Amino acid sequence: MKKQFSCALAAMLAVSALMPAATVSAEEGTWKMVMEVVNYGFDDPDLLMVQDAVNEITVPAIGVEVEFLTVPIMNQATKQGLLVAGGQQIDLVVAGLLTTPSNLVSSGLLQPITEYVEGSEILSGLGEGILEACKVKGELYAYPGSIASGNRVSYFYDKDLAEEYNIEMPEKITTAEDWEALFEAVKESGMPQYGISLGDGVACEYEWAPFDSLGDDALLSYGVVMDPKNGTTVENYFATEEYMQKCKMHREWFEKGYCVPDSVSNGYTTTDSMSQGLMLGFVSNSNPGNSTAYKSKTTGKNLGEVPMTDIITKTSNVLNFCWGVSSSCERPEKVVEFLELMFSNTELANLLNYGIEGVHYTTTEGSKIIGYPEGVDGSSCGYGSFVGSYGNVKEIYQRPPFTDEDIEGFSDYIYPNAETSKFLGYSFDPTNVTTALTAVSAVIGQYAPPLECGVVDPEEKIPEFLHALEAAGINDVIAENQAQLDAWLESK
Repeated sequence: MKKQFSCALAAMLAVSALMPAATVSAEEGTWKMVMEVVNYGFDDPDLLMVQDAVNEITVPAIGVEVEFLTVPIMNQATKQGLLVAGGQQIDLVVAGLLTTPSNLVSSGLLQPITEYVEGSEILSGLGEGILEACKVKGELYAYPGSIASGNRVSYFYDKDLAEEYNIEMPEKITTAEDWEALFEAVKESGMPQYGISLGDGVACEYEWAPFDSLGDDALLSYGVVMDPKNGTTVENYFATEEYMQKCKMHREWFEKGYCVPDSVSNGYTTTDSMSQGLMLGFVSNSNPGNSTAYKSKTTGKNLGEVPMTDIITKTSNVLNFCWGVSSSCERPEKVVEFLELMFSNTELANLLNYGIEGVHYTTTEGSKIIGYPEGVDGSSCGYGSFVGSYGNVKEIYQRPPFTDEDIEGFSDYIYPNAETSKFLGYSFDPTNVTTALTAVSAVIGQYAPPLECGVVDPEEKIPEFLHALEAAGINDVIAENQAQLDAWLESK
């Protein structure tokens, strides 16, 4: 597939627009593409209706007939392997969520798509700056599900509660003093809510520190680079002075009554606690798919956002949701043609995301914010109960509480507006230290939650924590990570 790919697609789109549907359906040479759709364990009743509407676009445009293959999210990490082993057709797959492209490649389940993506001006242009994250040993094996892959960390707070108790919110939170001033104001205001919940304590607020976790955002078990702008040394984060100071700060919050006292054991997520009105705010990632509007919808609160970090794109952000071509696919070039169409044809992208206009959603002239038809709501819509999104996030519709202004703001999360980590594209392969990594993860799961929720004295518990980590083999994990990172940097 060469540079003429995009021009050929445009020509086909123009010609197909003039062709009647009956002629299209009888077209010869159409290839069937099976597309993985990850859902929450049940199929939408109108899935086939939308599939038919999709094919009214794709068949005349690129000669591809799409067949949806639904996969429950709990089976997503293993389903592809079972399908390939069983000889069942699967072509376009989700290469993210519960797995990664590198894991799928090592299992022989993905095929490289470098030449096809590089031959597409549309895909290579939209993916500029972030495609490195989808490469394995120099070959491109996946395409980002969202071109807006930047991420920052913010304190999300209940705007109505802050207004009711006259809490003046800071423009940004960057220091321990910023936190102290905010939480003291909350306590003195007389509100019954706490200033924050620290959730289950695992790696809570780690993003506040400007380090790169090199892939394990949840536990930090791989080691981290503490100064990613200038350094390349992998360290044990839990042995740093920064970690000690953070745990001391959280201990002070706990003792002063700033945070939900039983968050480490009450079984509630921070979203649950926010919905129940237990605190003013919580810390979380902020990006187009995890925005203030989205969090307002999931918590039922009118939320505001105070940034804690700048927007940056890391490998883990890009790989959260991406597309790959199954190793068993016989026509990879046609799958990439479909991806190009999905990212360039807004009608197709909106159809995949929201279904059929007038049946599943309604539009308002001059706005990208859509509603439901009369008598229809989210529970009765008939389509849209899946994980992820389709197409160019800057162009597709959104549902409330998103606003058109929110959509315009997505540009801040797209390269080159969003800074990219210099380790973008590096992915640690833990194969050689699997046993040690399992033991290290177990130790972190035991010690980190009470430490990071302020429940225990860090000066007493951190030395014990570090001893257990070393006994589990964290030094071996870090040494392996350092060797791989050095080799990756040398190859750049």
